Amino acid sequence: MTTKLTPKGGILRRTVLKASAAAAGAVTLSGTTVGDEHDVDDDENDEADEVDEPDGFEVEILQEHASFADGVAAAFEVTYDDVDEPIVVDLEDASTVILAEATWEEDAESGWHRHPGMSIVRMIEGEIEHTMEDDCVSRTYSAGDAWIDPGHVHKADSEEGALAHVTFLGIPDGEPATEWVEAVEC
Repeated sequence: MTTKLTPKGGILRRTVLKASAAAAGAVTLSGTTVGDEHDVDDDENDEADEVDEPDGFEVEILQEHASFADGVAAAFEVTYDDVDEPIVVDLEDASTVILAEATWEEDAESGWHRHPGMSIVRMIEGEIEHTMEDDCVSRTYSAGDAWIDPGHVHKADSEEGALAHVTFLGIPDGEPATEWVEAVEC
């Protein structure tokens, strides 16, 4: 794992953050949702295909894949207070963006999942407990907080209910923003 931000082509492009913020201001509702829609093999005897089911958690896609007019790469370094080494997210191709709204009902569980790119999350209401498979540490994010989801396997649960705006970056065109996975033992 790289521990420093590395520029792409000699330039570290932070344009993606500005473009995401501008795009978020222009969001209109398209009505597509994810949360209970995920592929599970119908073979009941094949435990490898069982994914952790969300319960009381829904992600509504506000705007499907959009491409930046220019080539965009992005690198983020996420440093947690309780971890010695930062997590570095290096998206060689961050040229697509998806805008969404995540809603947690009371006592909601997102189920263990990952994103094929990464996401920038802005908590609007409530509070969630975000736990990544990497370290099994539960981190709390509340209304007014913003945080980076590096695309690692994780879950995000809420006792009181919550609402967040999500900007997904680098999700390959035609791919879903979220992939549910087998439950992790933490």
